[in-house]
Amino acid sequence: MSNTPILQVENLSKHFDVQTGLLRREKKTVKAVTGLNFDINVGETLALVGESGCGKTTTTRLLLRLQTPTAGQVRYDGEDIFQLKGAALKSYRSRVQAVFQDPWSSINPRVRIHDFVSEPLIVNEKLSSSEVDRRVHEALDAVGMRPQDARKFPHEFSGGQRQRIAIASAIVSRPRLIILDEPVSGLDVSIRSQIINLFKDLQAEYGLSYILVAHDLATTRYLADRVAVMYLGQIIEQGPVDDVFDAPAHPYTEALLSAALSADPTEARTEIPMNGEVPSPLNPPSGCAFHPRCHRRLGAVCDVKSPTLQAYGPHHSVSCHLHDRQPTA
Repeated sequence: MSNTPILQVENLSKHFDVQTGLLRREKKTVKAVTGLNFDINVGETLALVGESGCGKTTTTRLLLRLQTPTAGQVRYDGEDIFQLKGAALKSYRSRVQAVFQDPWSSINPRVRIHDFVSEPLIVNEKLSSSEVDRRVHEALDAVGMRPQDARKFPHEFSGGQRQRIAIASAIVSRPRLIILDEPVSGLDVSIRSQIINLFKDLQAEYGLSYILVAHDLATTRYLADRVAVMYLGQIIEQGPVDDVFDAPAHPYTEALLSAALSADPTEARTEIPMNGEVPSPLNPPSGCAFHPRCHRRLGAVCDVKSPTLQAYGPHHSVSCHLHDRQPTA
């Protein structure tokens, strides 16, 4: 793993204007993500974790340029991706690919595997048909499929095989960064470890960087080098995965980890309750967004003052008043 950033995200925000109410229409703003800052190094895996509605999907859609940000920048190799056009944009789309959750819906059932896997090459690159064939067979071989599988249709494969085919389509254009959006949650438990190990092997072989979106914290710990914990559109804790998992600094991270199943059934654990549900982004709480559910709430400061992300360790940061730095005399 290199210390050279391949992708840098600075103050990235995406807000949506919506109309609410039946009789009296009122315009409100949904702050899907606000002020995100992170980067990904060459050969590194960064995990984005959090409950549904925390902004993970919006973040990945911005990185894939499926949405335009309200504010902020995403720089790939130093260039703002939202300024890319023409050949430069096609190159970005080749170098940044995605693998999604559901292998049953991510592949068009009406096309042969060859056509599905080769699509990134056809759309973004100018190659001869023989070179396309060679690259498709190379990608299928890399994920443990046979070249002759290229002639078949999706319904002829199991869920695990379909996910391997989806991974082949992601690597066929020789990307540098792949977004993994819950890549094993739709698979049988018996084959999840095979796909997870495949991601590890491909990363080692091709020097890939990953952004992993996941609910499963065991998968996160195994695959990720660093983790960013999101809540209501913001990153509230970020750092090396072992630091965050072994010594969580934010009460929300503590609660998430306490609810996760342990690999050791004899391990004594105390589950930390979270009161209520994730607040609506249409009407977020004042102050710290997590304070209505927090088991370590300090009082008025949490109710009215928004915390800022600050250093907690050499490479670990947290946004919580519990760790506010006291002014020195």
